[in-house]
This record gives sequence, structure tokens and C-alpha cells, in this order.
Amino acid sequence: MGRVALGLALGSLLCAATAAAGPYRLPWAPAVSMDLTQDCNDSLYSDHVGSGKNAWDFANGTQFPISAARAGRITHLKMSSHFGCDTPACVDYANYIVVDHGDGTTSVYLHMAGGSLDPAVRCGEPVRQGQKLAMAGSTGWSTGPHLHFQVNATHAGETRQCECGDKGTDCAPSQAAWSTFWSSARFPSLPIVFDEWASADCADRRMVLPFSMNVDEPDRGLVTVGRLLPDSERRSTPVVLGVGGRKSGHPRRAAGQR
Repeated sequence: MGRVALGLALGSLLCAATAAAGPYRLPWAPAVSMDLTQDCNDSLYSDHVGSGKNAWDFANGTQFPISAARAGRITHLKMSSHFGCDTPACVDYANYIVVDHGDGTTSVYLHMAGGSLDPAVRCGEPVRQGQKLAMAGSTGWSTGPHLHFQVNATHAGETRQCECGDKGTDCAPSQAAWSTFWSSARFPSLPIVFDEWASADCADRRMVLPFSMNVDEPDRGLVTVGRLLPDSERRSTPVVLGVGGRKSGHPRRAAGQR
């Protein structure tokens, strides 16, 4: 088989993998205990509301390793910050990883600890579902180590990518490219269902989450497509660009609470 024919055949396989349906999985390794500290459509910190309502905060009191919830390609990566505080003044100091799934949806991971990027991760490169990305931290508008996760409609026509370089360190700690990927009335956050948990059932929940089944399988397809709720159930209203978390030292749950 010639090089051109081989390239076409590989391209067809990648397209087939991109179109294959499959679930999101909880974005941390199996056997790690995790709490939901802020639910979707939960205004505790004035941020999981409006066009950004489909977002979740996960924490367990440690800087736990974050795994890719779905496969895709990293389009934005910032890891230059080591700073955070509990007011909106710190929002631009957040570290982030943004993964384009190739189907009009993009996953956003916020607050990673500075310097914690896995050596195998680079902006512009693909990631597998279950692949380790970085460690949860408390950069940006954050009150303790946690992961803020949401899925947004991909910004159609956006050509700016990897503004902080391939390792995410080539920009100032206070530089953030929110306009290229963040949720808005035009590109809202989207309700999703994790394979292990009905995340879209927003109810201001505070609970211990199921164990993740997010195992890194290098031979899994390039991109999988998550299950979304109908358009009629989505809301596209303005959102405050805030990302909160649980204060260090807060109890994980009240007695008897799940």
C-alpha cells in the first residue's frame, strides 16, 4: 500500500473513531474517594449559574491526580500560575486544560496546581480517555484544592490555540484566554452524564461520589461522544466568570449526609 493510500486509510479510521459514541467518565483515577462540593445550577459562589450552570466542583482535601474525562485534543493549556485566593480578583490566575472532542463540545478543567502537568501532555496533542493530565490545585478564584469541570459548546470559528505554549508556561500567571473557550450565551455549558453518575440531575447536592471507572486504555478510540440532554433543557443566559471551591478545613459532609 502506497503512502497516500495508507494515509487515507488511517484518516478513515480516525474519522470512524471520532464518530463512535461513548460515555464521559469521572475525571480522576479509580479507587480515589471524591466529594461533590458544588453542584450544577448551584449559586453557592455565584458561578454555577446561567450559561455556565452545567459545572461541577470535585474535591477530597488533597491535590489529587486529574484524568481526562473523554478523549480529544488539547486546544488551550495554562500551567504558569501558582497563585489563588477566595475572591473574583484572582479569577485570571487559574490554570486550565481545555480538550476539544471534535463533535462541537469542549471539556474545561480548572485550578490545576502549577508545575503539575504530566510530562506526556502537550497543547495541540491528543489525549486518551483516562490519561493523567495534572494535579488538582487551588489556582485562580478558589478556596481550596479542587477540580472545576464543565463541558461547553466549542467556540465555532475560533483559531487561537495554545496561547501559553505547548507546556502551558509561556504566559504570565494572570493571563487567561477565557474568550476562546469559556461558556457564554452563544456557547453555553452543556449538561452531560458521566458513565458512573447522573451528573445532570442538578439539585444543590453535597455528596460522596461513586468510584471512577476511568482507566487509561491506550488502544481506546481517539474521540468518544458524551450523552447530552435535549436542547430544550439548556439555558443560555449571562454568567459571572467565577470559579469557587471548598475552603480548606471544611468538613467533607455533615453527619449522615451523602
